[in-house]
Amino acid sequence: MSAINNALSELSKSQTVSKVEIEKAQVPVVKRSNALPWLIGGFSLSLAVGGWAVSQQPQVERQSITQVSVSQSQSETPLEPAVVSPTSKIVQASQPIYDAPVVIQSSTEQVVSKATQATESVKPLVTQQTVTKNQVITAPLPKLQEQDVRPAPMLVASAQPVQTSSVTENVAENPLQSNAAEGSVVVEQVELTPTQLAEKAQIRAKKSLDANDLAGAISHYQDALRYTPRDSKVRQTLAALYYGKAEVRKSVELLQKGISIDNDDQNLRLALAKLLLKEKQTSAALTPLAYLPRNPSSEYLSLRAALAQKSAQDPLALESYQKLVELEPDNGRWWLGLAIQQERAFELPQAKLSYQQAIDKVGISSQSQQFIRDRLALLNRLQEQPDAN
Repeated sequence: MSAINNALSELSKSQTVSKVEIEKAQVPVVKRSNALPWLIGGFSLSLAVGGWAVSQQPQVERQSITQVSVSQSQSETPLEPAVVSPTSKIVQASQPIYDAPVVIQSSTEQVVSKATQATESVKPLVTQQTVTKNQVITAPLPKLQEQDVRPAPMLVASAQPVQTSSVTENVAENPLQSNAAEGSVVVEQVELTPTQLAEKAQIRAKKSLDANDLAGAISHYQDALRYTPRDSKVRQTLAALYYGKAEVRKSVELLQKGISIDNDDQNLRLALAKLLLKEKQTSAALTPLAYLPRNPSSEYLSLRAALAQKSAQDPLALESYQKLVELEPDNGRWWLGLAIQQERAFELPQAKLSYQQAIDKVGISSQSQQFIRDRLALLNRLQEQPDAN
């Protein structure tokens, strides 16, 4: 019993000691801000916003009234309904027609001029209304009818040059209409002449030659020759390409075909003769030169005369040198050739005169001059012996 009492007494002592040790915490007092100034400021701001909204209300109402009046005036315009077949398909215009732009432009200018004085919140509303209004209207413009532009029988947009110009003049500041007017593509079909086609084929052939494509060049030159079969230059080039491929027969046939088309073509005859000379066919080379065309060149006549002398064709050689002397009288070589042919034809007086002309002209070497002196001496002796053979 005493032990319990002792324990209780000790417990009570410990509790009193713990109670004495507990002290009150010193908590600083938080100062509360005064809410009255904030309340007054918020109330004043709400009053200012409300007053501004009330002041802007008449302008918005006036703007809506203007738009309603424009829509009413446009709705009064009579539209001609078109009778559409049940099976027909209504064509929708890819480009909207902005009709009645004059009226909308005037009202838009007034609204925008007033809206610039207000805040920026009203400007998007005005722009949206005007653009939407332009897209909805599809009636023909009365001003276009005054310019004798008949509307289509159906309500179908047609971008005609007259309508585009009139609308562009009235609504020049609208970027959508200006882009639609300029966005036109004209496809024109042009038929080239055979000469132009041949020129293009020659250009392709030259490019093929630059790329070392011989087969492609031959193909393009064949196309050019098919367009212009009388083109001597193209035919000679193609013949040279065939000869370069060692196809001599094709080259000769190509030149002969050109001569048959134009019998007076000296260039083709010269080309064929030179080709045969390269193949060492002298007698055959004279064949294309046997014909004497109109106004032959000195190159044609000189090659003709030389081949005729080698082939013992004296009449052809004499004729050629006579033409050469007439064409180039100051060349001593032609006079010498003429004198030799005249001497072979036993035309001794004419041959003596030709020798005398040759020795006084240019183009005679010293050996040729000595040959001429010997022949003149021989002719003089023959003239002194008239009965000699």
